[in-house]
Amino acid sequence: MASVVSICNLALSNIGKQNIQSLDEPGAEPRACKQFYEHSRDTLLQVYPWRFAGKTESLAEVANDKPGRWARAYKRPVDCLKIRWVRPEYSVRDPGPQTLQEELAYPHDAEGTTIYCDLSPAFLRYTAKLADPTRFSPMFIEALSWQLATRIAMPLTRDPKIRADCYQLAQATQSAAAEADANEVRETSDHESEFVAERG
Repeated sequence: MASVVSICNLALSNIGKQNIQSLDEPGAEPRACKQFYEHSRDTLLQVYPWRFAGKTESLAEVANDKPGRWARAYKRPVDCLKIRWVRPEYSVRDPGPQTLQEELAYPHDAEGTTIYCDLSPAFLRYTAKLADPTRFSPMFIEALSWQLATRIAMPLTRDPKIRADCYQLAQATQSAAAEADANEVRETSDHESEFVAERG
């Protein structure tokens, strides 16, 4: 089962460093992991709409300070890293290319802790700041370990080549993880389409 420490140990192994038992133990390795882990995780979560990090919430309305532009204003959830879409009804399905036109029918804007749109009610689908590593996919964990390795390489090795190698592998594993996530969405959609066809 994945944990923050196990992911940090993957990153440390990627740059040839010894494993740690805790982020709070003394030493340069745990200190570097503690400094860069959350930032590396949140950066990776934000760059792609991972299925396991998706969340849908009914938005709470707040005072609208832009009534000339938007009909409604809502409070942005505190754990929202990236907005995916706003809709007038609850849904956990993320839009594919076939529903892009539908999504454009529900424009929105975000500023600080406020989301503006013309819908009431309004449901937000977003990427959450997910802290529980047991919910990460294996390929996301692999990509995160290289993302973190890129961050800690210079503080722990002072070797630009190691950092450059980590960066290349971070990009490659991120792309592979995103592709696997996208394929899972397509396979799920295909299965649902076949199920509907059989019922019809």
